[in-house]
Amino acid sequence: MVVFASRIHLLFNENSPVLLMPKELNAHEQNSNWMKKILFVLGSIFVVVGIVRQWPLADKTYMEFIEGKGYLALMLGLIMIVLGFSVPLLMGDEDS
Repeated sequence: MVVFASRIHLLFNENSPVLLMPKELNAHEQNSNWMKKILFVLGSIFVVVGIVRQWPLADKTYMEFIEGKGYLALMLGLIMIVLGFSVPLLMGDEDS
């Protein structure tokens, strides 16, 4: 009887893992939202910088485009945006 009572006390204690679980999930969701926003913003900045540095896009051949100054920034920005979309998968969010 004493063991059962102590287990119930542990279950409904304010430091109980059962009561802390929603707070941890909320913190995890907030971290993934922040990471998603950061990746979108930085990716957008890199894409804009890459396009500006590559600007006359229409007059270039494929090799000139790849060898251009803004190609790496443009590709890095696109990769960061794709990673921003996949943050919930990478962080392990089961609900989304």
